Amino acid sequence: MNIDKFRKITNIVNESIYLFVVFSIPLIFSPEEFFGFYQLPKESMLHFGANLLLVLLPIIFILNPHKFISNILNNRLILYAILLILFSYVISTLFSITILGSLWGREYGMSSYSLQTFFSFSIISINIIATNFDTSQIRRLFLTIFASSTLVAIIAILQNFLPSIFQTFTFYQQNRIVGTLGNPIYLGSFLLIGNLLSVIYFYGFSEISTKNKYNYYLFLLASTIQISAILLSLSSGPIISFLIGYAGIAISYYYLKNRSIKDFIILFLTPFLIGLIILGIPKYGVEEEYFDEKVERSGSLSKELELSIDIESGVNILSPNSFNYRGENWIGALKILQNWPTVLDNSNSNYWRAFVGYGPDTYVYLYPITVPIQEKIIISSHAHNLFFNILIENGIIGLASIIFLIWISFKRLKNKFLSSNNSLKFIVLSLGIIIISRFIEQMFGLAVINDLLYFYLLIVFISLITKEKLERKINLNFESIVLRSGLMLTISISIALSTILIIKDYNSTLSGFYFGKGISQINNGEIDKGIRNLDSARQLNKRSEYIQTELFKISYKVYNYENQRDSFRAGELLPAMYSTLIEHEALEPYAFNTQNFLTQVTWNMSLRKPEVFMEEAIGRYIRLRNLMPQYLNPQEILANVLVGVGELDLGKQEAELGIMMAESSDLWTPQSWWVLGEVEKINGNLNKAIEAFEKSVIHSQRKIDDYNSFENRAYAFLVLSHQSLGLIYEFTDIEKAIFHIGEAQKHAYNSANVLLLEKRFQ
Repeated sequence: MNIDKFRKITNIVNESIYLFVVFSIPLIFSPEEFFGFYQLPKESMLHFGANLLLVLLPIIFILNPHKFISNILNNRLILYAILLILFSYVISTLFSITILGSLWGREYGMSSYSLQTFFSFSIISINIIATNFDTSQIRRLFLTIFASSTLVAIIAILQNFLPSIFQTFTFYQQNRIVGTLGNPIYLGSFLLIGNLLSVIYFYGFSEISTKNKYNYYLFLLASTIQISAILLSLSSGPIISFLIGYAGIAISYYYLKNRSIKDFIILFLTPFLIGLIILGIPKYGVEEEYFDEKVERSGSLSKELELSIDIESGVNILSPNSFNYRGENWIGALKILQNWPTVLDNSNSNYWRAFVGYGPDTYVYLYPITVPIQEKIIISSHAHNLFFNILIENGIIGLASIIFLIWISFKRLKNKFLSSNNSLKFIVLSLGIIIISRFIEQMFGLAVINDLLYFYLLIVFISLITKEKLERKINLNFESIVLRSGLMLTISISIALSTILIIKDYNSTLSGFYFGKGISQINNGEIDKGIRNLDSARQLNKRSEYIQTELFKISYKVYNYENQRDSFRAGELLPAMYSTLIEHEALEPYAFNTQNFLTQVTWNMSLRKPEVFMEEAIGRYIRLRNLMPQYLNPQEILANVLVGVGELDLGKQEAELGIMMAESSDLWTPQSWWVLGEVEKINGNLNKAIEAFEKSVIHSQRKIDDYNSFENRAYAFLVLSHQSLGLIYEFTDIEKAIFHIGEAQKHAYNSANVLLLEKRFQ
């Protein structure tokens, strides 16, 4: 095979890889019972494609050295910006509070902000820029984006009108379409870029008009579908940003391309108006089972998160990817930027973190430190503001890299705009408008793999369309030992690095397969097989909190079941659960669910061997509270546990702190008041105890009024407080004693809390 033919084949293979990555990532996803998490195939495809392109880069350089270097030099400023962003991720990862989490991503399938993911974005972008040898490649890239965006939108429309035919296969359902992206906001963010880039291609590159009826009707149909999908997502941030971008491009088209009002109405207003009509068409109703209107996004795989936990000492399961309101995110982010607190000790500040941040994908561990005091444990993994999040995770160096990218992009666009004809001015101006729309949307949201990839492609288009048209004369001596050695070293490093990353991603993907299989078996009642497959998944991906969570949940249910039949045999399960949790803690020391589960297991072991485990159990309750000091629930339980083990003074202090937290935020805390009452009763301060128990009754009733369900923990403290009051009045006021014991019995039987009553009252 001659060198020209080999060069042509290599270029075709290289382009085919990145086009397939661009086309497939938005479309592929996984049902829960196949790969365990719907985003996993997207992440695997991104990383695998980037690893292949990494190996091809030095080979293409050898085959096309002059064009390759010329492309690098002509696009050097954009490439500098891309590499500077990657460099900021490298530095932030090296100083991260959890290096492994920042390097690989906090969770498999959700590594949008990891160093590896941004390395993949950078490799794909650099590869496209460096290997762009003719304009037809730009057209094919535009068409690939158009095709993928349109198919995603079609699937989303099908979900809207035929939801029973095309299910979402994601961890929750709600009355909004998600396409293949798993979330309505992700769908809107992706189509925001995809649709506007499609408009640029057809109205800019293809010169489509009403005279070219075939192409016009094709794009009119596709654009209508895309716009309809954006509107049906009901995501305000992407919709508003899209409307700004769409209007800006429409106005640019009118002034720079075609001043026909008729064409303007047909080309731009018609798809939008049809989209509005589609928005008003009623859809086939389907009962939605797992949607909490107060929570926009949840990263938990489980539809049910219940565990049989003792009400006085247990803690709720936390969902580490749940999302709270924007305002609370921003308040928390501002507090972080003001104080730069330390995880587990938020009274200390590390201001040097301002330069490098806490590390990529670490915001989730900072949020519970600074969020306004709240009862419900909902933890955000993103500040929902691009600049806040970059400053917190990547520091000043990360913010500087983004600002440099923005400045270079607009500088290149401005220079090209001033030296171009109207047709090219339209394309250049439209690219700038998309950047503005994107950053407006990112002031209120967050990015994931799909739209991050397309944002990098937007930067690639800016680079290629505005690049210098200089032919660089470069003299390379391939006979030079230095050059040949350098090339061999580069190829060797590329192959080695690519191999390591492919093996890592293979293990993650395989673990996802075992994970999904285990979930399927457990759902079908095959508990033993399910546990074995979940453990196989854990062995392949020991950092995964999702896998650890599901494995612990089913293991703990087995423990509770066995504990009712054979306490000794059940006790043998605790060390096994403890060892796997300790192993995960060593890799991810701030994982909320792991700390929660370790606390539960250690507490159960301390009940069996208090002389060995009691001190550790108390320490773990303190650690869990310190991980999330702004949440009332861990604070209440810590006070309860301290009093339960005889640390009355410490328990009283923590109960009073819980009461202060509740009062400062207009929350109800029956547990804190009940714990305080128990301390005062033990200390002989009966009047103070009565006052505290009465407060607990009031707070319990208020919580029940807010959420009247027997699952409400307030019922337990309503029972306990009435019982405690009855016991105090038993020897002083028999009528009050009878009343309170009667109330305790009534609420206990009505709410399935009979076991909280003393045996003589049961």
